[in-house]
Amino acid sequence: MSMMNKMLSHKSQGTRFSLAVALCVVTTLIALPVRDQLDVANIVMLFLLAVFVTAVTLGRGPAILAAFLNVALFDFFFVLPHLSFAVADVQYLVTFAVMLVVGLITSHLVARVAERTQAAQMRERQTFALYDLARDLGASLTMEQVTATAETFLHDIDFDVTLLVADTSVTGNAETTFHEYGKHHLGRMEQSFAHSAFAQQMIVETDTLAGMGVAIIFLPLAAPTHEFVKVHGVLAVTPQTSDVDAIRMHRPLLEAVASLVAMTVERLHHAEAAHQSALQVAAERLRNSILSSLSHDLRTPLTTLVGLADTLVQSSPSLDDAASETATIIRDQAHAMHRLLSNLLEMARLKNGQVKLNRQWQPFEEIIGSSTRLLAGLLANRALTIELPRDLPLLNFDAVLMERVVCNLLENAVKYSATGARIHLSARTQDGFLEVSVCNDGVGFPPDRLDEVFELFVRGEHNSSVSGTGMGLAICKAVVLAHEGTIVAENCAEGGCNRACVRFTLPLGVPPAISEEASV
Repeated sequence: MSMMNKMLSHKSQGTRFSLAVALCVVTTLIALPVRDQLDVANIVMLFLLAVFVTAVTLGRGPAILAAFLNVALFDFFFVLPHLSFAVADVQYLVTFAVMLVVGLITSHLVARVAERTQAAQMRERQTFALYDLARDLGASLTMEQVTATAETFLHDIDFDVTLLVADTSVTGNAETTFHEYGKHHLGRMEQSFAHSAFAQQMIVETDTLAGMGVAIIFLPLAAPTHEFVKVHGVLAVTPQTSDVDAIRMHRPLLEAVASLVAMTVERLHHAEAAHQSALQVAAERLRNSILSSLSHDLRTPLTTLVGLADTLVQSSPSLDDAASETATIIRDQAHAMHRLLSNLLEMARLKNGQVKLNRQWQPFEEIIGSSTRLLAGLLANRALTIELPRDLPLLNFDAVLMERVVCNLLENAVKYSATGARIHLSARTQDGFLEVSVCNDGVGFPPDRLDEVFELFVRGEHNSSVSGTGMGLAICKAVVLAHEGTIVAENCAEGGCNRACVRFTLPLGVPPAISEEASV
């Protein structure tokens, strides 16, 4: 293909020079019949006109040939002695020189204007072509469509395209993985060049590789954002011929194509992120609706079940031992299910933003006392120690929600500790915050999932035999954050025993001044 283009180019160039010679001959034939009637200066103007026409229509090379040939024809046919290159009058040498210089300058200027006009027309055609490409890329919805559009555009100028899009799911220090789109698969060497272009955010151009006859330019898909330039991948462009200069000649066009493809890939990434976000919002909304509906619908029959179980346990006359034990188990399980439904309802309300904090200035010791009383039966077979300073200030918090936090942390400590294990609850003030810790002896939290345990429906162990739904710590986090506090999970060793600790903070604030009543 390239050889044929060169042959056609040589043929076209030979034709242009032949036409230049023919135009000079025609000018001579026109001027010969009127040689005796026209002044020499007018005949010179005819030959200069021929040079001008040649420069406009045929280009710089044929115009230079016409300038020299016209001087020779003028000397041979129109300067005495005729049909000879000898010059009788030396003054004609000046005429020849001026004629040649004017012809050369005219051919240069006219050809320069023509070249600029041709370049402007080419840029105009490229601009319209890029506009069409941008329009087609704007309608693309997948990476396959983006690749097909770029392939169609560059195929017209004998280029093949391979689109390499970086895998955004891979994080850390791992080498970037590319998803490859296109008909042509890149080898290992080409992949290394693509990684270099991606990592360095610069164009990598390879010459013809030895024995392969391949020349590729790797253009990073850099999409500018408000603060920085984000590179989404690499566009590898390969000429369909062995002409290496084709890449350099079309490089500005290839860079423009890469820029348009980068913006399209950026748009598709944003569209995919928006779609995933919308799906997550819809799923979260559906889950919260289900939780709220279940907790509301089950609360009434469960409350009745708890009341009936209490009635059986406390009935008079008392039941026999077997029946009394069964009634006690029913009551305990009903209470456990009631707490579970309360957590479900509270989580749904917190996620929907329907909870308004009923903050009041009150002592935190009362929350700890009420929580331990509520869980007295559950804590009976654990060694609970409470460490509180005597001078705890008043805090501004929602007592109902904060009681739920302490109860959930104590329940979690009981679930993940053996019978007779120690549970330690402590509080202290530090740096303008109240810090509360609940620790228990046991296996501790998974070290690589300390942050995940606060997510909804996430438990410390994936296949744990301990009953639960993974909502307790999620509720604790939501309530603490609503109070402008922080909460963390950690493991610590004490006395050769592993301890799982959950530590949360609440801002102290400035309690209101209490005015003493005046004595009567």
